Amino acid sequence: MTCTAKDQTAYQARRRYIRALLNGEDGAAFQVIDELLRARSSLGDLYLQLLTPALVRIGQLWCDEEIGVGLEKLASHLVLKHMDRLRGMYAHEERRLPNHVLVSCIEGEQHFIGARMVADLFLAKGWSVDFLGPDVPTPALFDTIKMRQPQLVALSVRTATGVGHARLLVEELTTLEAAPKIILGGQAMAQNEWAQDGACAVARDAVEGVDIAGKLLQLERPKAVLKEYLIGLGQQVRELRNRKGWTQEQLSECTQLTRASIVAVEGGKQNVSMDLVIRLANALETSPEDLLSGKRSLPS
Repeated sequence: MTCTAKDQTAYQARRRYIRALLNGEDGAAFQVIDELLRARSSLGDLYLQLLTPALVRIGQLWCDEEIGVGLEKLASHLVLKHMDRLRGMYAHEERRLPNHVLVSCIEGEQHFIGARMVADLFLAKGWSVDFLGPDVPTPALFDTIKMRQPQLVALSVRTATGVGHARLLVEELTTLEAAPKIILGGQAMAQNEWAQDGACAVARDAVEGVDIAGKLLQLERPKAVLKEYLIGLGQQVRELRNRKGWTQEQLSECTQLTRASIVAVEGGKQNVSMDLVIRLANALETSPEDLLSGKRSLPS
């Protein structure tokens, strides 16, 4: 099987990241993430192609007794720290959607990083998220779901015992008048794909779980609102300009627009033409599609 340049780059990034984690070098480890961010990696790419493989490899080293439990815990702590920083970059509380998901580990499940990744990806999509963490007793989980009434419940199930708890919980949830849709993920579900009356689905990874959620809830594309697009465009332009270290005057000169126009665009107050969008995109070294996407740029 031919290894592409992209594959080789990803492999080298994982090696550097793992080495930095095992050396306890927080800055060096996050530098790898920062480089991938600048290469326009998505949050899902970072979680599935960098952080998850790194955790799997470190877990293997611990199982093979090549590292002690102390280093394994140190590495896990650093990964969680990096996830906290990434969550702050991608999750925007001021732009919450009406979609509501509750994410939790099933009773007895102590490993929660995978579930935290799922919660983060939903946050980045604009969902409201309740994250309960590890080892939530089934009765408490049921009561919380009944009280919070999420549209969707995402559960991490890694052990055979956990499968039993998950089955029991799903049976109880289907009795609710407003029963939520349910997505199950985790190692134990790989060979235990089951569903009840279409209310339950199994995801192979966090990204697939978020994709399945949209299908389960048959989410409709929200109506486009001009004001929101203009605000999103303004945020993109301002953040990309700041990343380049430019003033508004410098951007004005590069685009041959007036400074007043730049101020109006960044404030979300100017209805823009495609000519203006293309000028801005070329100056800021991005695509017109990204400027208009409504996605907030990542800080440098």
